[in-house]
Amino acid sequence: MDWLRSDDAMWDKNMNIMDFAPAENKVLAVAKQASEMLAREYTIRSEEDWQNWFDLHFDQPDLHTTSKINLILGARADTGAFDPAVLSYLPFSEFMFRQLIKEFKIHGTIARTINRNTSCAFIRKFHSWDSPIEQSIGPSAATWPGDLGLSVTFTPRTLTTHAVMYGCDNETTDNIIKRLSSSDLSELHPMVLVVLFAELERDRLDRLVRNKISCLVQQIVGITENRNYTLDKTGLPSISPPLATSIQDWLEMGNLRNGLQAFKQKMRDMIEHIDELQDILLNPENDKYSFAANLDRDILRGLADTGLKIKERLKHLVDEFDEHIHKCATIIDGVGLASQLEWNQIGRKDTFTNLKIAQNGLKVAQHTRRDSELMKSIALLTMVFLPATFVATLFSMGIFEWKGMHGEILSVSPYIWLYIVVTVVITSVTLGTWYLWAMRRRVVEDVESQREELSEKGTLSPTSTTFDSTASTVK
Repeated sequence: MDWLRSDDAMWDKNMNIMDFAPAENKVLAVAKQASEMLAREYTIRSEEDWQNWFDLHFDQPDLHTTSKINLILGARADTGAFDPAVLSYLPFSEFMFRQLIKEFKIHGTIARTINRNTSCAFIRKFHSWDSPIEQSIGPSAATWPGDLGLSVTFTPRTLTTHAVMYGCDNETTDNIIKRLSSSDLSELHPMVLVVLFAELERDRLDRLVRNKISCLVQQIVGITENRNYTLDKTGLPSISPPLATSIQDWLEMGNLRNGLQAFKQKMRDMIEHIDELQDILLNPENDKYSFAANLDRDILRGLADTGLKIKERLKHLVDEFDEHIHKCATIIDGVGLASQLEWNQIGRKDTFTNLKIAQNGLKVAQHTRRDSELMKSIALLTMVFLPATFVATLFSMGIFEWKGMHGEILSVSPYIWLYIVVTVVITSVTLGTWYLWAMRRRVVEDVESQREELSEKGTLSPTSTTFDSTASTVK
């Protein structure tokens, strides 16, 4: 990206993605004079106020001022709901914003920076317009509520920083004014506003991390207490709203961790840029840019001292971001583990359900067995009466003659005993055979049942226990 290229056509193109809604803004002018820091606050409500400020207060020379900052705290637009592109709603008229572009030397690509809604950005470049060296810095926050944008232009010839902070609500505005007004820095380093932006972003992301961790911890507790799934109409497990919410929070936590990692990398770029400023701009021994050699040594030492403080502060912020990233990773792993345990619990409950189904099936089998026993009883009665019926049918055939020699009818045959004997013998043989078969089968079933019970209890030894199919005991 050509961050600082003086091209009016670029702004004409970028104006199409900006919305203008004039609102009340704050302007903070901070100047370092001798051993004290002077801060003046201005409230801008109209274009007339803007014009008066430009005519009376903007960029007025002061022999007692060593370094200064002109910061516009642009009001945040009220869109009624969360809007990732809320920073593109500028609290100025188009005419006034074009004047700010000219006076503050705001480059056109800042429009793309504050309009993005995916990640943060830190873009810097050295350039030259009407002064030997100038620099613009444009970090942009991620897409969570309360994001901010910042464009900074530093003129080393006058040690003046012109900046615009986009998306400031009342709380943020008061916080920035309080911090800059009470500053005791040796000099107003060009990275002062950048590290202040990083601290504001740290505070915002810290609140997001704490709220999300608190929410996910409650979700984890709910998951581990087995209250997060129900059965649908088909009897299968379905995700209930609490578990669905935890999944959504888990995804948001992952995005938040990625945002923390991205901003941490941008802070590393800020640390690198501090060294660049010291080596390129503020080094009196640099032959390429001679303006540093014309500055007072005390001012250069003050800028170097402030740069070291800012660098150390950024290192501490990087460490804090590392801690937040580790917390996010821990809670993400915890949610994943709790969810896995919950699904295991669901599987366990499904196993118990299948076991109950199997037990019910066993009961059905037992009822079926009882029905079979009844059928066996009926078959037994059939076996009792069937031989006698067979013998009676046999004797009623024509192969036997039951009349006397002269045609008389015998009332009782002397061979009646033959029917009785044959019937008793056949019935006895039939019942005896069935009894032996039934007893043998019962013995086998009892032995197999005992073996299954011993196997379930874990007391069966295959090498020491034998079964005899002819007996009803385990030897």
